[in-house]
Amino acid sequence: MKTCYRCLPVLGVSFSCAALFLSAPFVRAQDDKVIKEISYADTERILGTLKIEYDNVSEGTYRFQLAGYKTLLLSKKKNLQLYVSFKHKTPLARINEWNRDKRYTRAYIDKEGDPVLEADLDLEGGSSMGAVKELFRTWLASVKLFTAHIGYDDD
Repeated sequence: MKTCYRCLPVLGVSFSCAALFLSAPFVRAQDDKVIKEISYADTERILGTLKIEYDNVSEGTYRFQLAGYKTLLLSKKKNLQLYVSFKHKTPLARINEWNRDKRYTRAYIDKEGDPVLEADLDLEGGSSMGAVKELFRTWLASVKLFTAHIGYDDD
């Protein structure tokens, strides 16, 4: 799913939030530098630069609110993963529709029967801080679209 920035207000995301991601000086200054690994300190610096208040759950695991939903970020140095789960019964067919029609994230039903949305960024083959920034932008839009898709906001 490529984010259409003109559509962000429709998704309930303000331009000020989008501007925050676009103007983050730490990330912007290093967008083109190729990285194959990200330290925990750099992960925390990125979260701080993006003005995301987080709890450090354990080494490399961060919990924060993004788009109004509790999100986990798992930083394993050579990859990043974003994760959110919803207490909302959703038919498997609806989850499969998401996976068929959307890119860059995946959805599934967890062991408790709750829908989950995840996104990953593999750094091992070489990536950039711009890609890390794009991961967060795509995640923000995807979570809003996913909650609408499964009817979570209608509860």
